[in-house]
Amino acid sequence: MRKINTEDVFKMARLMKNGNFLQAVKNAYIEGKKEDADAEQIGMGAVMEIMCSCSDARVEIQFYDLLGGICEKKPEEVKVQSFETTVEDIRKILLENDILNFLDSASSLGEKIQS
Repeated sequence: MRKINTEDVFKMARLMKNGNFLQAVKNAYIEGKKEDADAEQIGMGAVMEIMCSCSDARVEIQFYDLLGGICEKKPEEVKVQSFETTVEDIRKILLENDILNFLDSASSLGEKIQS
């Protein structure tokens, strides 16, 4: 697994726009700024909202691409892995990266893309 990079932020911004879940990311960011915030719990809540937005096939493919890139897996691997593995991959991403900075960057880009 690698650190989140600039390309991931742009992929996430497109995913937010196409999945229409910018507000979920904003809410996660606001919650994460509160004192004693549990970044992992907040991040997982946002991720679950994002995954629920992936009912559109195009958004689903973008999700596999984003997660696969960060986890250094092919999108097809992410697509067929167990849900437990996907949740664990996301948990590791949240723990190994500054997720609040990522959400901040992605939500700012998402706002600019929607404009």
